[in-house]
Amino acid sequence: MKDSSSPKKSGFFREARRRAMTRGRIAFAMGLFGVTFIVATFGYIALEQRSRLMQRNDEEIVSNAYFMADHAARLFEVTDLTLRQATAFIEGQSWAAIEPSRAYWEQLNAIKSALPYVDDIWLNDSTGKLRLTSALFPTPDSSVADRDAFREQAASDKGLYVGEPIIGRITSAPTFLVSRRLESPTGQFRGIVSVTMALSYFNDYWGNLRLPKRSRIALMRASDGKIIAQYPSPTDGVSLVASDGAAFRAAVATNGRVGSFAYDAADDPRLAAYHQVGDMPLYVGISVPQDTYWTAWITQTRLYGAFALIAFLALAALTALAGRQFREQAADAALLSEEVALRTGELQAETAALEVLNRTGTTLASELEIDHIMHNVIDAGVELTDAEAGAFYDRYPAGGVSGREGAFKLCAVAGAGEQVFANAPTLQDAQALSPTLALGKIVRADDIMADGGDDRESLFRAISSGPIVMRSAMAVPVVSRTGDINGVLMFAHRNTQVFTERSERLMQGLAAQAAIAIENGRLYQAAQYEIEERKQSQAQQSLLIRELHHRVKNTLATVQAVVGATARSTTNIDDFYQAFVARIISLANTHSLLTEAVWQTASLREILEKELTPYYDPAGERIRIDGPLVELPSEAAVPIGMAIHELTTNATKYGALSVEGGRVAVSWSSEPEGDGIRLNLIWTERNGPVVSPPTRQGFGSRLLHRVLTTQLSAAVDMDFDPEGLRVSLDMVLKQGAFLNPVA
Repeated sequence: MKDSSSPKKSGFFREARRRAMTRGRIAFAMGLFGVTFIVATFGYIALEQRSRLMQRNDEEIVSNAYFMADHAARLFEVTDLTLRQATAFIEGQSWAAIEPSRAYWEQLNAIKSALPYVDDIWLNDSTGKLRLTSALFPTPDSSVADRDAFREQAASDKGLYVGEPIIGRITSAPTFLVSRRLESPTGQFRGIVSVTMALSYFNDYWGNLRLPKRSRIALMRASDGKIIAQYPSPTDGVSLVASDGAAFRAAVATNGRVGSFAYDAADDPRLAAYHQVGDMPLYVGISVPQDTYWTAWITQTRLYGAFALIAFLALAALTALAGRQFREQAADAALLSEEVALRTGELQAETAALEVLNRTGTTLASELEIDHIMHNVIDAGVELTDAEAGAFYDRYPAGGVSGREGAFKLCAVAGAGEQVFANAPTLQDAQALSPTLALGKIVRADDIMADGGDDRESLFRAISSGPIVMRSAMAVPVVSRTGDINGVLMFAHRNTQVFTERSERLMQGLAAQAAIAIENGRLYQAAQYEIEERKQSQAQQSLLIRELHHRVKNTLATVQAVVGATARSTTNIDDFYQAFVARIISLANTHSLLTEAVWQTASLREILEKELTPYYDPAGERIRIDGPLVELPSEAAVPIGMAIHELTTNATKYGALSVEGGRVAVSWSSEPEGDGIRLNLIWTERNGPVVSPPTRQGFGSRLLHRVLTTQLSAAVDMDFDPEGLRVSLDMVLKQGAFLNPVA
């Protein structure tokens, strides 16, 4: 007998395969959505971190301006006391008695010597003529009648007045005057007492502060904006680099006490801050390049990029797994539907619902991935309610995306959900959308078009105006154990009156299972994250301990070898002590560089500079160091550092550095070779004593020929040219890293 049900089965399986393909495409679309979300999140975090670094940069320069202004205020307070003290001890004395008095000069000089930031103290009469100064005795012939510090005090009592930058007529040094008015008992103008400030004090003090590179500091007058002291100081002391005066005045007009502003200085965008010096008409300003934060931002962005890449790979794997599960579930659902279709209609519906609930409950009980839980729940919900489209909205976490706290984000869709919910990727807070939903109750609309005017309108408005017009809708809250609404299940259909009280009961049970499964999944994720962090911490600690043991053994072996070799190459205890201490210091310098890099690498240039820096000349011609940036692995850093020390010691005792005019040039080149780099280093001495081959082999020669050859397989060539020693080292560094120098 021919089976008449075969065509029906074939058509049913084709429909099941079509549904599987649809769900697979949905899974792929969700994967693309996840990738977009990761990229957007990474971009947001990078921009947010940049803003934080810029804000921290602004706060630091404002804080530095405050502390420097406070320091300057203390200086001028003491200066004012000094001027008052000088005024007091000449009070009642005539200029004719003051000018020739050596006792007054000695007393004035004693006051000046106690103040490191004051160059000299000056007493001038009402005509501006100099009557007494701590700079010289007898008093030289000079006048300040043309100085603004004198003119302003002669016009009226200005209190403590700070003058403009000047070049001293007697000292020929750049400075500025701080003056006070002298008056007779009748109130007539008698002259001024003033001090000239030491600009070197400000430059030294500011230079010792920990500030960003290319920082500029200025002490400015509020009356005309003139700069009277600056760091870095100009060579002539008076060619001061002014900031953007218009920007500074605009900022002061807004806040006359403290503030910040930005300006362009010769194509160098800068950020500046200022602070008033006490209550005086002075400001301390500091400016830094606006790109100071750039290096820290690049480093942190790379770290975040690594995390984003890991999340991307994990999402790709989860998407592939979800697609496979969709296809398997579609085949199972098709087979189950075919069997149930042969039975009674009502029993079919109840049995199918029970099967879906049981299957979903089993899956949720064993599933800990939240994305999988959401997809399973929404798939089951669409199947149980006969909805055309379904969506799972999850609440944004506290402290997450700015402006989204309390809202819900679209996390999973089923059926035609991608099209239906395209206009509603997020939902507002449950309270704002629907008071009924906020109470943890289900909201159902039999006809969205006819249900306007109540709390359903705002909740379902978006899905009634999309590419597919929906007429029926239902929103089911996912309520946690604590009573909080952690998610919302949304279902829609283009026909009216699709969702019934039976649908509500089924979804209420499914939502309860979903709430428990999601809470378990989040607890599992938190536990896994904590376990992984502990494993990484323990592994890192064990690695560092093993590395420390290894380095200590190597260091002790090196010290033992240095002791023996030094003893063999010296004839008395003093020579042994000096040579041994110098070699141990060189070894310690190399170890300090390795310690800074966690015992991984040490810079070849830094090793050379530590040894040769004491022999630099002001012109920079005696020592020449030239070569690309090369990071030596720890196994090579110690022997190479000791070899450079021995070459430096030899040059100091017998070679080019032992005479004035001698020169030492160190150059090197580097190129990749295999899994490492080939390093070729050349040491050349010139203009020293005549060189001749040694009669015996010392510690340095043995180190170069034996240690470097044995440990590093280096080719060592020593040329005892009469014009100067030339040493060539050629070796392959297996674990070194070669970087092009930064322009």
